[in-house]
Amino acid sequence: MKKSIAAVLIVIIIAVSATYIFIPSTIKISSVAEGKANPKGAYRFLLNDENWGKWWPGSNPFYFNGTNFKLVKKMLTSFEFQLTDKSDPIKSVLEIIPLKVDSTAFQMSCELESSNNPVKRLMQYLEAIHIKKNMDTITSSMKNYLSIQKNLYGFDVKNSKVTDYVLISTKSIFDHYPDVNEIGLLVQKLKDYIKKENALENNYPMLNVHQVGTNEYEAMVAIATDKVLPATKDFFPKRVLQGGNILEAEFNGGPFATQKAFDSFENFKQDFEITSPAIPYQLMVSDRAMQKDTSAWITKFYYPIY
Repeated sequence: MKKSIAAVLIVIIIAVSATYIFIPSTIKISSVAEGKANPKGAYRFLLNDENWGKWWPGSNPFYFNGTNFKLVKKMLTSFEFQLTDKSDPIKSVLEIIPLKVDSTAFQMSCELESSNNPVKRLMQYLEAIHIKKNMDTITSSMKNYLSIQKNLYGFDVKNSKVTDYVLISTKSIFDHYPDVNEIGLLVQKLKDYIKKENALENNYPMLNVHQVGTNEYEAMVAIATDKVLPATKDFFPKRVLQGGNILEAEFNGGPFATQKAFDSFENFKQDFEITSPAIPYQLMVSDRAMQKDTSAWITKFYYPIY
């Protein structure tokens, strides 16, 4: 009987000792996933709280499998959370770590202070394992979603070549952002001139609108033609480098969505540190004056690059 009691005591002593030997006083939990995402684009995407629900693995953003992730602070390249699982709240940090211009590491980490109570210490270790699994799922889901270019920017961008190199253009200044009808008048003005000069249109109308003053916007419209047309006070012939490099993307949506997407196209260029010898433009595939369903508008974005 005494031997049995002694044996039990020895087992208990060993078990208790093991909690101190194998479970450190500070349990460090970390999960990292590497993805093919631009680090600047990934961070910008995550700055918008509404975007988290697009990739979060659970049905409710900032909560997953018994663990609550309360976003408390947005920092320069990281996000601070208050993580609550089974014990007291824990500070957790998600870091956006640049690896290359087209790759990023997403690392989530926290530290859990172990109790001196061996039973509670063991429970905390099991909790840490649970948190680690949840973090692995979250960082993996984040990596998978943000590695898809269309998810990050709203469209796929591809490298293409310039095919329309002879253009005729016109422009006008507005005291507001020009609407569909005003752009349509510029397009029709160009079409009438091309017809008058017995030339042929080679593609859809091109558009660039940019702010030139506090309340001034310059709209430039161009159309590719089969020959060089004479310059006038209203019309300006242009030549671009045939076969030159150009970024191309396609987008569907109305005026506001199209402008927002065009800004995202500019972000893509800056994120990947691409230099450009000329202004970007939109190719208006849909006749915006005729197509009343703005969600059906098809627009192609182009950015000449070196």
